[in-house]
Amino acid sequence: MTTRRGTVFRTLITNPVSILALIWLAIVIIGMLIVIPLISRYSPTEQDLAATLQLPSAAHLLGTDSLGRDILARLAWGSRVTITGVVIVAVIANVIGATMGLIAGHFRSGLDATFTAFADMLQSIPALVVLLSVAAVTSRNVTVVMVVLGVLMSAGAYRVFRASTLNIRGELFITAARTSGLREGQIMVRHELPRLLGQLVIQSSIIASLAIVVQVGLGFLGIDAAPPNPSWGGMIKEASTSIYTNIWPLIPTSAVVVLTILAFSTLGDVAQRAVLGRRRHNGLSRAKISRSVAKTAARASGATVSATQVASTAASAGAAAGAINPMLVISDLTVSVPKDGSSVKLVSNVSLTLLPGEVVGLVGESGAGKSVTARAALGILPAGATATGSVVLDGQEVLGASEQTLQKLRGSKIAYIAQEPMAALNPAYRVGNQLIEIVRTHQKLSRKAARQRAIQLLETVQIKNTEHVLKAYPHQISGGMAQRIVIAIALSGDPDVIVADEPTTALDVSAQMQILDLLRTLQKERDLAVLLVTHDWGVVADLCDRGIAMYAGEIVEEAEVAPLFAHPRHPYSMALRASDPHAQKRGGRLHSIPGVVPPPGTWPSGCRFADRCGFATDACREQAVPLELIEDRHAVRCIRVDEIVVEIEELRHESVTGERTAVRAEAVEHDALERVTREQAAADSAAVESAAVERVTIERVSVD
Repeated sequence: MTTRRGTVFRTLITNPVSILALIWLAIVIIGMLIVIPLISRYSPTEQDLAATLQLPSAAHLLGTDSLGRDILARLAWGSRVTITGVVIVAVIANVIGATMGLIAGHFRSGLDATFTAFADMLQSIPALVVLLSVAAVTSRNVTVVMVVLGVLMSAGAYRVFRASTLNIRGELFITAARTSGLREGQIMVRHELPRLLGQLVIQSSIIASLAIVVQVGLGFLGIDAAPPNPSWGGMIKEASTSIYTNIWPLIPTSAVVVLTILAFSTLGDVAQRAVLGRRRHNGLSRAKISRSVAKTAARASGATVSATQVASTAASAGAAAGAINPMLVISDLTVSVPKDGSSVKLVSNVSLTLLPGEVVGLVGESGAGKSVTARAALGILPAGATATGSVVLDGQEVLGASEQTLQKLRGSKIAYIAQEPMAALNPAYRVGNQLIEIVRTHQKLSRKAARQRAIQLLETVQIKNTEHVLKAYPHQISGGMAQRIVIAIALSGDPDVIVADEPTTALDVSAQMQILDLLRTLQKERDLAVLLVTHDWGVVADLCDRGIAMYAGEIVEEAEVAPLFAHPRHPYSMALRASDPHAQKRGGRLHSIPGVVPPPGTWPSGCRFADRCGFATDACREQAVPLELIEDRHAVRCIRVDEIVVEIEELRHESVTGERTAVRAEAVEHDALERVTREQAAADSAAVESAAVERVTIERVSVD
């Protein structure tokens, strides 16, 4: 659900059908419950045996029952029993169901299984038998009976709220809130609970309808208000005794019960349509693991030591340059997810180092494992995933750290910039509320001081009309503006490391350039270390100090940007550079890499790029290829790296020779064409001159 929380309520007060339902409920709740008991001249228990079973009249607007009691007065006083019972049931069922569902859906821990088992137990209990037993034990205490009914009905509400929370929990703005350093309690109460208000309306309507049915049924059995006190169920029972002589007393009571149930059901239906329509219009697509994933994961051996050497070499080089400790060190990171009873690797043995003030770009096709690696630095893994290896952030181990430890690191030490800015902002709150909340989380400021800090952050990311932006909802701003706000949120805790996951992908070209300029400026001003995930080689060249090419869950080449662009050594890096649209010649054929990245679980045991590589041999497919240093801070995962360099030089030589031959041939052809043109021009000139002489001769003969 990606619109504001007021959408459901706005729909209820604008839809004609729901308006009629609300009007009727207002009549029942305000009119019958409050007004009529105050102005009626009849007592609900007052009998008039001389006026029994009368039809509606001026004296009795809805007639009288078999004992001459005013039906309207009894309906009004009986509504107190019914409406009070409905409120008790709805409140208890929703409070228990929503609380359990929110906790189980958010944490997905052992409490989830415990709460689900409790709900199963409640739903297996025969409710009517329990209610009758409770009524018998408590001497027909309606309040206690309704409390028990609310507890029993909380099981259904729990399942709905749990499923809704699981859905909301996977949305990007929840991830953005978590990476900003908000506590889990804040995320649940401030960001997830408001999104459940639509479901709360739906469940309340359903529970209220069922509660009326149950209570009227119990009243018909004589288990509610003690006679002669009225209740809707008791009035139906009394009317049924005289149904063969006069049916009228049954009609108004039944009509009130049916219309009230129908009103609650209508509100639930309209609310549900609003929620479903909102999801259908604004629902976010989520990546799913390919159905072709095999049951056993491919095992890559022999790469661990070399990958670790690359990371340690980078750290050593940085330390030698000025005794600088790395801000982020990822060593032998392997992330796996369960699939069909086995484990499937998403990335394997990834190692990299990020120094203070350094910008490192992760580049590669979709499915290469870039985002999984970047999010692991934040301690955010896919649902059900397990990770091995080490992720050290400024000396603090991230993998396996408690949620409390990660909350202290996120936002203040490391921050996250998402690729979909609109999805990273909670649509239920104004921009100012979200920014102020995160500022106050990291800095113990008053709301007024936090607002001033929020304005400063917006000005830092070059937003001018700050007051207007603070009051706006996410859907009221542009994509470029939303991305600037997301960057401001990332800077709110003064982090040392920024993880930018394709921060310009969802923007148009002009907005992309503005955001890149902003990131470059902020990185230099604040000396930020940035781990940048991108598909665009132009972004790597523009922002990064080092580039890392990833393919099928592993690093295939790592080098500083200049040598990576000038002399890429891995065939995949070469192919990516050749496929860069910015490097294409006008009028030439657009280069592309044949085939696709193999999905996790189908990786070959040898070189994972071999099936798409033009330089691959049988030796490339025999065993896993290690990542090895070939030069200072330049590592390549290829066993033919030296041979490929020679082949490329030969191809370049042949290409240059061919171009020179073509140029010479073109020059010779041009000279020949000019010579033919000159000869043709001379012949044409002679022909013209001859024709002129002949014309003069003919004229002279004619004169003679």
